[in-house]
Amino acid sequence: MRKAAGFTLIELMVVLAIIGILVSLAFPSFSQQILQDRIVTTANQLNSVYKYARSEAVKQERPIKLVVNNNLWQVTLNEAGADTVLKEFAITKAGVTVNLIALTVSASGEVDQQAQIDIKDNHTNTTDYVMCVLKSGQNWLAESSKGCA
Repeated sequence: MRKAAGFTLIELMVVLAIIGILVSLAFPSFSQQILQDRIVTTANQLNSVYKYARSEAVKQERPIKLVVNNNLWQVTLNEAGADTVLKEFAITKAGVTVNLIALTVSASGEVDQQAQIDIKDNHTNTTDYVMCVLKSGQNWLAESSKGCA
């Protein structure tokens, strides 16, 4: 007599039940992480575009403007009376809003005004961010609850 190798139907059902319980426990945390990642990605992209504008102003020794055009933040350089768009920031993540502010970066890297740009969504269980810009041109990202202070 040989014994048949394999799993019984009951063993397979127990394993599937355990997997189902683990997935149902992990899903809320996973979806929360996806929502938070949308805000963090948008904040980092915004920060990158600002740093690019500041470095171009210093490199070219000319003022660079950050122009708000609908939902775009365009890095523009005025050459011979015409504005050339060097780079632009667009909100690509659904549900994320950014209150863009027009800024001018001087050749020394300073900006024309201090700014606080909010990056948020309408979910209460995510952390919203703010990009703080000083007149000196320095900037940083902070949680909205802490603000720019």
